[in-house]
Amino acid sequence: MSSSNGGINSATNGRSGSTGSANINLMSGVAGGGGGAAAAASASASKILPDLKTQRSNSGGAGVGVGGGISALALTHRRDNSHVDCPKVEKIYTYAPPQSKLMTRNDQDGYLVYCDGKLHSGTLQSLISHMVPSHEYYPDEAYVFAFLLSARLFIRPHELLEKISQTWEQQQQTATAEAAIGGGAGTDVVDDAGQGPQGCHNIHLTINSASPMTHRKGTTTTTTTNLDPKPQQRTCTQKSAQHCIRLLSEWIEIFPYDFRDERLMQQVRILARKCVYIDNSLGKQVSRILQLLVSRLTALEKYEEFLQQLGKQQEEQVPPTHNHHQQLQHHHHHHHNPFQTFLGSSSSSNGNSSAVGNATGGPSSGLLNAGHSNSSSGNNSSNSASTTPQPTDDVFGIMDICPSCAYLAHQLTAIELERLSHIGPEEFVQAFAKDAGGSGGGNGGAAGTASSLNDMKKTRNLESYVQWFNRLSYLTASEIVKYPKKKQRVRIIEYWIETARECFNIGNFNSLMAIIAGLNLAPIGRLKKTWSKVQSAKFSVLEHQMDPTSNFNSYRSTLKAAMWRSEGATEERERIIIPFFSLFVKDLYFLNEGCSNRLPNNHINFEKCSQLAKQVMEFNEWKKVSCPFEKLPHVLTYLQHQAVLNENTLAMASFECEPPENTEEKDRYKTVKAETKQQLLQQLQQQQ
Repeated sequence: MSSSNGGINSATNGRSGSTGSANINLMSGVAGGGGGAAAAASASASKILPDLKTQRSNSGGAGVGVGGGISALALTHRRDNSHVDCPKVEKIYTYAPPQSKLMTRNDQDGYLVYCDGKLHSGTLQSLISHMVPSHEYYPDEAYVFAFLLSARLFIRPHELLEKISQTWEQQQQTATAEAAIGGGAGTDVVDDAGQGPQGCHNIHLTINSASPMTHRKGTTTTTTTNLDPKPQQRTCTQKSAQHCIRLLSEWIEIFPYDFRDERLMQQVRILARKCVYIDNSLGKQVSRILQLLVSRLTALEKYEEFLQQLGKQQEEQVPPTHNHHQQLQHHHHHHHNPFQTFLGSSSSSNGNSSAVGNATGGPSSGLLNAGHSNSSSGNNSSNSASTTPQPTDDVFGIMDICPSCAYLAHQLTAIELERLSHIGPEEFVQAFAKDAGGSGGGNGGAAGTASSLNDMKKTRNLESYVQWFNRLSYLTASEIVKYPKKKQRVRIIEYWIETARECFNIGNFNSLMAIIAGLNLAPIGRLKKTWSKVQSAKFSVLEHQMDPTSNFNSYRSTLKAAMWRSEGATEERERIIIPFFSLFVKDLYFLNEGCSNRLPNNHINFEKCSQLAKQVMEFNEWKKVSCPFEKLPHVLTYLQHQAVLNENTLAMASFECEPPENTEEKDRYKTVKAETKQQLLQQLQQQQ
């Protein structure tokens, strides 16, 4: 199988001089550049993840995302989850009712199934009941996270909270009735609080201890209502209410983005009123929880507004080119993002586009408070591996704005950490939920499950993070071809290599891979005269560390070492782990595809839910790290706002740096030139 042009190849073929389209196909090993990407783009209109699914039959190691072949990755998951995929092993199943650990060998209706002491499966209602706290039971932390993460594959969050609230209320009524029968006295009965009038639709909740929505009922044996129940029963009821608010607090803390849905907030108000009526002291706690939620959602809204403004600004920008590229400066660029197929993005691409990501128009991450100055003054630090071009070169680039490679790596890390912090853990599962009616993980839902999940929160932050990777790759390449002289291009290539090495030392593997991807783009890889002067030993080492063969075995070993370092870290900078994001998402995808959501008996496969949760919990820890580096607004602004070249303009600039040498390159040059002229004419017609 031929290697994918422009992908991150092994050290032996990274600069093979291929003149195919500059395509970093991170999620598939489709060969042939434009044709494969165009096919993937057309397929994405009707189905999620087509390019990934087709890779099950590919065994080649081309491009970033494939390495030793998808089959190897699938086998890895089988090895990691042998308890799921190995039917020959004798398993011991036990059963227990929800909210109980009293195991039995006899299965009964509504019981949960355990395998070797771990929760294996259960009906949706049983799993919901297991989630509901009581005065003497509270679900463990791992179960809360795993169920809240994966339950959205089967039920929408607001419906889930409604069922939890109803089940909890039924438990209170049952406990109250049993106590009344035993003691013969009237006790509190929490009635349906959802029938009363609602307050304003604002996210803030006003707690009223005298709410008319909850009233007391006497027993049939007495004509008077006892407003003061027995102290012991009141204590149990209060403890149950406290546990209920605790569960609500954990949900808000872990999955705050769920609560952008007003339907879910409606259920929050109902449940909170029930609990506060039972224990008035919970009112202050509920207020604090909601204040925290408001601040989290406000920060998210500001971040998304920033991304939207940044995207509009980049669409209006003209790519910077030297004098030989004047005729290309008004070229409109629109790229197909191969990850958009994976993430279910509504963005589309024209049929002949095969470039990676929205290199010019897609929103890229950054610090919201970064300045907008493009001043070249900046910091005074210098780096031996980066030499600032002479002023007579009349070219302004990243080396002028940030001469230090170490400082540039710090700024890249700051952007990565901020973007990670805004990705909700539920976005990973919601990316799969959009294909809930499809193969693999989606075979267990009702017929309308897929459509019912369409109104859930989209994977916007997940997609924008992928777009940042693509932007950084094209920024790396654009900074190289803007220099007309060979010695200048040698300097900037070595500058990027040193920056990548600094990213590796920090633990910023995503920026590291993005830079390597940019250096391996076909328009850069074909610059043989330039590369012949580059001291590329460091680059070969980095390529080896990120070698895709054997399912990225070298990178995975390095990542484990970084995790070990992070666990014992005493300084914040030692805790930094920024994974190669596309590989992380792809691992989750294959885990989802490799295991069914439901078992043959229609039970939910909770073992799969636990495996997904385990990996996402690791990601949650990585994104909590705060950036320990000083932020340089002028550098951040350049990285986020500087226009970059698209596929065709990058190819044209490359040919002007070093003219085509063989027939293949000459044909490619003619094709790109014709496409550029045609697209330019189309844009001019649209403007008129």
